[in-house]
Amino acid sequence: MKFSKENFGWIFISCALAILLGLSIYLGISGWYFRTEKSYTTDLELGKSIQFGVNKNESNAISFSLDGSFLSGERLPQIVSVKNMDETSNVYLRAKIYIYTGDNQTLKMNLVETVNWTYNEKDGYYYFNEVLTPQNKVALCSYVFIDEETQLQTNTKYIVTILAEAIDENQDVERIWNHNPIQIV
Repeated sequence: MKFSKENFGWIFISCALAILLGLSIYLGISGWYFRTEKSYTTDLELGKSIQFGVNKNESNAISFSLDGSFLSGERLPQIVSVKNMDETSNVYLRAKIYIYTGDNQTLKMNLVETVNWTYNEKDGYYYFNEVLTPQNKVALCSYVFIDEETQLQTNTKYIVTILAEAIDENQDVERIWNHNPIQIV
């Protein structure tokens, strides 16, 4: 076969397909594409300060990996701040923390909340006792700890998730959350 301008397109496509076929065979044999290893690596690390934002009438979550070697009740240093990302609205704020096991189960985790946060045992949320003004942040906790009843396996990695929700100050927060965060119980 001669290399000419008329045959160049077919030669190029044939070479590209041969390379893709070889790559597909390599990935199929090596199992790279079908890897089932769970990786909980995140940019967040236990012990480092974390700040994340939430907009009005939305929720946001952050997660970091936790080694199963920690004991129930052990206090782990973790400073978490939540910021009102809205530029014009005051918001009510609530947050929750839990451990995800990878088996579609969640385990209890608690936090040592900072000033102006109250824990509600009925729903497991921490409520900010004031409205958060636009573009301001508030510290949620200084420590997290594994609930006394929660048992972790030593050689397992877990995912700790902190969820924050914000509702516009003009909404009926008591009807939506079944709790008024401003009202101290």
